[in-house]
Amino acid sequence: MNLRDFRIGWRLLVKEPAYSAVVILGLAVGFAACFLLLGYVAHSLSYDRHIPERGQIYRLMQHWNHPTASSSHWSNASSLPARDAVVQSGVPVLASTFIERNIDVRVGNQVQTISLTVVDPAFEQIFKPPVSAGKLADALARPDAFALTRETAVKLFGSEDAVGKTVQVAGRPYHIAAVLEDQPAATTLPYAALAGTRTSVWNEEYRRLVTTNWGSSHGPVYVKLPTGADAAPVIDSVRRAMLASSFYQRQTPDQIAALNGQDMISFRLGPLAEAYLDPNVEDGGKRHGNRKTIFGLAAVALLILVLAATNYVNLATVRTLRRQREIAVRKVLGAGAGAVSRQFLAESVLVCLIATAIGLLLAWLLLPVFADLVQRELDRMFTPLSIGLSLATGVLLGVLAGAYPTFSALKVLPTAALQGRGNSETVGGLRLRRVLTVLQFATAMGLTGMTLAVAWQTRYASSLDPGFDPAPLLVLTASEDMRNARVRAFRDALLRVPGVTGVAQSDAPVTVNRNSTALRRDGGEAVEISTLYVSPEFFDVYGLKRVAGRLYDPGRDKAEDEDKIVINEAGARRFGFASAQDAVGKYVRQPDGSGTPMQVIGVAPDIRHRSAREAMQATVYFLETRTPVFSVRTEDGGARQEDVKRAIEELWPRHFPNDVLEVQRAAGMFALNYADDLRLAKLLGASSVIATAIAAFGIYVLAAYSVQRKAREIVLRKLYGAGKGAIAGLVGREFAVLLGVGALIGLPAAWLAIERYLAGFTERAPIGAWTIAGALLVACLVALGSTARHALAAMRIRPALALRE
Repeated sequence: MNLRDFRIGWRLLVKEPAYSAVVILGLAVGFAACFLLLGYVAHSLSYDRHIPERGQIYRLMQHWNHPTASSSHWSNASSLPARDAVVQSGVPVLASTFIERNIDVRVGNQVQTISLTVVDPAFEQIFKPPVSAGKLADALARPDAFALTRETAVKLFGSEDAVGKTVQVAGRPYHIAAVLEDQPAATTLPYAALAGTRTSVWNEEYRRLVTTNWGSSHGPVYVKLPTGADAAPVIDSVRRAMLASSFYQRQTPDQIAALNGQDMISFRLGPLAEAYLDPNVEDGGKRHGNRKTIFGLAAVALLILVLAATNYVNLATVRTLRRQREIAVRKVLGAGAGAVSRQFLAESVLVCLIATAIGLLLAWLLLPVFADLVQRELDRMFTPLSIGLSLATGVLLGVLAGAYPTFSALKVLPTAALQGRGNSETVGGLRLRRVLTVLQFATAMGLTGMTLAVAWQTRYASSLDPGFDPAPLLVLTASEDMRNARVRAFRDALLRVPGVTGVAQSDAPVTVNRNSTALRRDGGEAVEISTLYVSPEFFDVYGLKRVAGRLYDPGRDKAEDEDKIVINEAGARRFGFASAQDAVGKYVRQPDGSGTPMQVIGVAPDIRHRSAREAMQATVYFLETRTPVFSVRTEDGGARQEDVKRAIEELWPRHFPNDVLEVQRAAGMFALNYADDLRLAKLLGASSVIATAIAAFGIYVLAAYSVQRKAREIVLRKLYGAGKGAIAGLVGREFAVLLGVGALIGLPAAWLAIERYLAGFTERAPIGAWTIAGALLVACLVALGSTARHALAAMRIRPALALRE
């Protein structure tokens, strides 16, 4: 191909603007969708690649082996005693914890929430974060110092010049000792501010809990091994330390026997390189992707591009058949096979390059919408490498897509074409284009079926009865709990707000509770069971009625009472009671018999603490004052609730001037459990719309060519008395067969994919086969709409004109 070939191709495109616009825009849309989806896939596969010597860094992972544990997955979080055991293993390793929590920071009169991550001094040696100003070592050594990222510095101070400045947290001053470069978005270790483990942000109670309790895991522990070092001694050191700990020694013989020879906690080192897509990790979906979903989206992206290219091949082939006389004249004038090939390939490459450029522009314009859809900051989508690869893909696509039209041009016989006998396609060529159309509809139907199933399951799961009416409830969290006088005063003020009918406290929102403990009933074995600390008003505020016995009553019970508990129905079954009534009056104890015996005073109905992917949790409700989460019941969930929300916003600064308020509706919090599913449904929906539009256009082109190819047959049938219905049937029969074959390919594949997706739920929507039938119906309607115009044109063909042509 030379410049002259491209100039001729450009003139031909300008000469036929309608054809040019159709093929270029079709390819551009397909390319934009492919670029965005593959960009997201590349983003997901690039996590933590910016970290030096990433291959030597590992996550200390743990798994609880209790037989009643609800999950077989591993956790990225480990305790600080386990970190200490790593350091004491005798292997020259580096280890650092990574514990995140939100803090409210005051600068002047403005209070903002930022994420503070507490790390060890070894963090700087392990990850080597680039420092813009100051010294990170100083920030990690002092209890009253922070290191900020550049983005956080700008957020707090309006500029990156933050070293030496001061912020306040809970009324105490903290100095900014360093400013760090911002990390790329593709990281499993995002941080906005860093502090050392000596930080005074941690109160002494929390520090003791974090640093001494093997069962308290608040964040990951990262380990860097020397090159070639064996990880086995490290894990063995952690295991021996855990077995020798007072935590393990408190386990009863029954608990040890129930482990069937396993340790209470198993440990292993997981490579940091696998952190984002590790299928064995359960972390509530936080900063983790699903490998199957990622590669599924890559396949969808390539399919969309292939479908768009298929339409171009169809259009270019039909156009080549119409240009047979032009091709014949060129051959008669001496153009050889090489010249004809170069000309057609140049046209195809030019079309694909223009479409690539427009597709990149569309992708750039749609990137903010797409990033919001996938809930990721796609900060490295448009790089010189990605743009260069895109243009190279455009050239390659042009060569591949132009190969068949070029072959068709080379097969043109000048004599036949000039005599008007050459405007027909070979049987093999027609079969190929029919196969491509079948694949288009198979893909469109498969994606549509999956979209319907995922969307319906997401809607079903989001609307499951949580066991109470969440509409009147508002949820907010204080920085301290009910042992603090300010928090108690705030609770009393809330009760005086017009429209508030009740206030309760708990240690965690009911929708995200993952705390558990081991307990046993008298005469029974120890079981692992979920726990929730609540105030006596909890059940009244949530509108829960007793199943057996009685529930907590503010008039009879106090938050300090330790000798009484309420369990739910699932909890009664977990403890092995014959019925809910049988549980009332019985006692539950710590497995080793220590502590106060706790009497079951009542059984509450089951309420949903997690998503529909997990069975209803067996739960014990303890009375407790360590309860910073407020649940506020309003008179209704409408306009009056908005008035209450505004009143809380006015009340908050009087009691917590250094804290940021976040008020959430309880109903909306349940939907957060299915944010990933909703995102997947939207991605599939957008992909299915694009694939269906491409398939519709493909069958439209094929129908146009089919009517043109069968024009004389249609005329002859008319002359022999065929009516309009027979002519419509002749045109539609071919496409009905193609649609049927596409359904046989695409719908079973969609059904298998739907079953695999639904297998992750313990509660499934009654989907049945209607999603498959819906996908088939959509395809039929699209095919009907795409072929109707040409069927009508076939009915109106004038025999005399057609025979003359």
